[in-house]
Amino acid sequence: MIQIPITMCHGINPKGDYPLTENHFDSLVQIAHTLGFESIDYNDLDAWRHQSQELPDHPIMFDFDHPVKSMRHGIHDVLSRYGYAGNLFINTGLMDEDREGYGTETMTWEEVGELVELGWHMGAHTVTHPNLSELFAEDPTGEKLSWELETCDATLQKYLGIQPRDFAFTGTSWSSIAEKHVMERYRFGRLWIVGAEYQADGEKVRYADLVGVAGEDEADGGPPMAARYITRETPAYRLPSMEIQRPLIYSPEAFRTYLEGSMAG
Repeated sequence: MIQIPITMCHGINPKGDYPLTENHFDSLVQIAHTLGFESIDYNDLDAWRHQSQELPDHPIMFDFDHPVKSMRHGIHDVLSRYGYAGNLFINTGLMDEDREGYGTETMTWEEVGELVELGWHMGAHTVTHPNLSELFAEDPTGEKLSWELETCDATLQKYLGIQPRDFAFTGTSWSSIAEKHVMERYRFGRLWIVGAEYQADGEKVRYADLVGVAGEDEADGGPPMAARYITRETPAYRLPSMEIQRPLIYSPEAFRTYLEGSMAG
């Protein structure tokens, strides 16, 4: 059975308990390259799941959320060094050209377009990045969520000429109404693993229970190993992604173990 490892981060960030410098990110990506992994995007994933395309022997997905400046100047530099490209999910509220920080904290739209030309895949990530579990309680009709998705899509179409086909849920938050809307608009919905718990429909749940993976949570504080990889059986709107800036795969040793686990499958 093919198991696809998928990582996620929010760009270069030297702060916090698990700082992600360009050098540290390079050390992790180099491990993937040494092990023979090849990066794929959501088009590749879709074709494989529909059995119209084969994958490399060792596929990997490098996902990123938020259009921060380091995606173009830092993250891309490291990935391209090893022949890789990323998948970026954009919350478009950060890309208002009149917003303070546009072009300095964030990329410009021109820089995002450069990433597209360099082989990056773009997806939707709402406008204001709301907690979707809390939004469910606040607006069970789904009207606010519809605005978030429609406006995000329209903005990406306007500036990039791209109609996004894939979506990343915000934070560790999920709701049944959000999934319903996502299923109507996109072909994939991606979640975010930072531990064993999730917020769903206003309640705390085990991530493993949300995605239907049996087994106890692991000793490292994360969900069962089977929940950490994409397979053909993984629900299309509950795809995993493993956060690099958390202990589950932060150290080179943990990162290598995660990748090698997919090869053992």
